[in-house]
Amino acid sequence: MEKGLFDNKWKCIVSTNALGMGVDKPDIRFIIHAQIQQSPIHYYQEIGRAGRDGKPTEIILLYNPMDRDLPEAFINGSKPKTELYQKVINSLKTARLGERQIMEATNLKQTPVRIILADLREQGIINEVFERSSRKYEIKYGAPDLDVSGFIRLRNHKFEELEKMLEYAETKDCRMRYLTHYLGDNDTTICGNCDNDHGTRHITELTSVWQEKIKSFWDNNLPVIEVADAKSNLVNGIAASYYGNSNVGTVIHKCKYENGGYFPDFLLKLTAKAFNKSFKDEHFDLLVFVPPTESGKLVEEFATRLSRELKIPVRADLVKNRITEPQKVFEPQSLKRKNVAGAFDYRKPDELQGKSILLFDDICDSGATIKEIGRLLTAYGAAKITPLVIAKTVGGDLDDD
Repeated sequence: MEKGLFDNKWKCIVSTNALGMGVDKPDIRFIIHAQIQQSPIHYYQEIGRAGRDGKPTEIILLYNPMDRDLPEAFINGSKPKTELYQKVINSLKTARLGERQIMEATNLKQTPVRIILADLREQGIINEVFERSSRKYEIKYGAPDLDVSGFIRLRNHKFEELEKMLEYAETKDCRMRYLTHYLGDNDTTICGNCDNDHGTRHITELTSVWQEKIKSFWDNNLPVIEVADAKSNLVNGIAASYYGNSNVGTVIHKCKYENGGYFPDFLLKLTAKAFNKSFKDEHFDLLVFVPPTESGKLVEEFATRLSRELKIPVRADLVKNRITEPQKVFEPQSLKRKNVAGAFDYRKPDELQGKSILLFDDICDSGATIKEIGRLLTAYGAAKITPLVIAKTVGGDLDDD
């Protein structure tokens, strides 16, 4: 992609800001930021990539006051909470542990564990050792207490920078003068090029037409459940919606955890529409639903209605042979896999031989449950297993292996 940029093969490139680092291309004619940056310094560096040949260049920042939520989340998540550092320290007090062992002992994902380990090494609290060619970690003898003062200072500084970036977006002063003053140049000259200097500030309202376009986009861009597995006849499936999109997640949560009754008809229509859009030309012999952990008859009742809607026979023969915990309580993929490993069986395995199965569940996050069931149904002779769920969580990590 970067070569195409330099060869002028592309009129526009959509990327993260990482693409701009080190790019020195003189004829970039526009830079559009779809999301506010965390710092005026970052923003200044990125827009400085454009118009280096001295010709007119458009610099556009799409800004909504609500946009602060995302950079705030990045800042809050840049360092794990103090109690998570302590969890890692406590896990190492009794034994040397490798990274995966620490993840499972603390129920933390890989990224925060790596950040914590790096910080603990820097502060001289742990040592990195090699045991039989395996990297492990141990508490250092006479280790100092954890010092979080530096984390707090860094976090506060980042929030101060974010406030300045928001101030830049809302200023009515010359924008370039604002940036240069922030960077320590007190020149009072206005640039004469920005929207404020020209009096051409653009404010756009979200009209009903655009709200309908957004709804249409979500309705017609179905989340893919990427669980195709070389160890089974499981193929990728689809979800009818994202869990966080519109009110779908809210309704599912209310029904599952707030005694809100059965899933309403609009979720049935949404799921049937997703099926018809993706699989209307495929043949399915059976609709099999995932047995619940904590939602009672919700999934079974919905699957029964869905079966009538899609005219696919439903089966209630996929069962659990032991109690499992809700997958949401686990962070590492390894713990999610262990939670469901060997936990399912099928009461009438002979009816699966050579059959194409539509595997239904209400929510998909990690995909560990679907993969485990896919392997079981394959072992019992199912020729193809295709997942269909109501909603996929945003950011769910489906890469189990």
